[in-house]
Amino acid sequence: MSKIDPPKFGTDGLRGRAGDAPMDPETLRRVGCALGVLLQRSGGEQKRVLVGNDGRESAGWILEALAQGLTAAEVAIGDVGLCTTPALAFLTRTQPCDAGVMISASHNPAHDNGIKIFAVDGTKLRDEHEAEIANLAVELRPAVVRTPRVRDRADLLVKYEEQLAEAFPSLDLGGRKVCIDAANGGGSLLAPRLLRAFGAEVVEIACEPDGNNINDGTGALHPEVLAAAVREHGAALGICLDGDGDRGIFVDELGTVRDGDDVLSLFGRALHQRGELPGDRIVATVMSNLGLHKALREAGVGVHVTPVGDRNVFLAMQQLGCAIGGEQSGHILFRDHHLTGDGLYTGLRLLQQIGQGPASAAFAAFHRFPQRLVNVPVRSKPDLDSVPAIVAKKAAVERELGDDGRLLLRYSGTEPKCRVMVEAQDAATCARLVDEMAAVVKAELGAS
Repeated sequence: MSKIDPPKFGTDGLRGRAGDAPMDPETLRRVGCALGVLLQRSGGEQKRVLVGNDGRESAGWILEALAQGLTAAEVAIGDVGLCTTPALAFLTRTQPCDAGVMISASHNPAHDNGIKIFAVDGTKLRDEHEAEIANLAVELRPAVVRTPRVRDRADLLVKYEEQLAEAFPSLDLGGRKVCIDAANGGGSLLAPRLLRAFGAEVVEIACEPDGNNINDGTGALHPEVLAAAVREHGAALGICLDGDGDRGIFVDELGTVRDGDDVLSLFGRALHQRGELPGDRIVATVMSNLGLHKALREAGVGVHVTPVGDRNVFLAMQQLGCAIGGEQSGHILFRDHHLTGDGLYTGLRLLQQIGQGPASAAFAAFHRFPQRLVNVPVRSKPDLDSVPAIVAKKAAVERELGDDGRLLLRYSGTEPKCRVMVEAQDAATCARLVDEMAAVVKAELGAS
């Protein structure tokens, strides 16, 4: 068995093209074995791991590779099958198991895949434990590659559905039409079934996964498909999930797309008005629009800003005791939902908050500053402050924006890209400055 490099855990676990390191069978066998060894160190009875996936064609052999490693470490495996990340996190927390592994690359195309590892409490594995797994994966060599014993536990999903039903005991969607776009991913069966259980008339979009169509022109990255369907069918709301269902983008009855900032503005004000917002503040990331800060400030609500990533939002909410936080991209975390990003839960909560009124009215207080984001493919990721041309251009853009806008430069945590984002009071200035800044980044760091 050949030597491997330590697998590099990113902001959301391991991710890459299926078949290439770290998402190749040998690395995944070792990672499975390393996770098993880590679990066995706590002693006690038979260790158990639950596994789920978001419907990609590669999920089968990835599960087999992980299960071979786990079996070598004497760990039992239960396969939940097609599900969302929040569903697996819930089951990991509530069922008699010691960890959970979600096989998913979230919003990435079908040829990619990844794994997210959850601790026994359903939270993402801590950085130090991921680092330990990475180091163990290099050292361990599972001696026998045998056919693992994997138990089918798809029956457990009903417990997640029951939990959501209990969370909204008075929600009655009878007579209301809801469009759901599941991105042909993990929520394809679960989301329509649950909405119908609440009485909604459901219009399904991208709820037929075939292993290769996940996120293909649908889902949270392409809400225009859902917007057209909402207008066509006269729906009260559209719910747009990403591939693994941990984030949601929404569409009001007019066909207007509403992202995480819209949701944070709506619930930040609503919770504050009900006296249910500890500290009178929410948590958002540096990517959130200046309009969110303005709308909440006018309502007497502050915004605590974190770096990008729902893990950073989670940690800040824990430390500050905040009731809600999230990202513009659609990760919304509620304290009374175990600080777990869950697009379907957020959609149900929106439907409850809106009631029989128009969704557009509930979102009306938030006015977005023009914002443009450009992703520049890069060949490497040096410290941006170490590149003189980038530093000089950044300073020039920030001088021009002054207090009426902002520039954000950062690398993607999962892809070889630099994200260039500008907000300004008018769209023309926004577009010009982001293009100028992106051109400098491309000239200095761009991939060939």
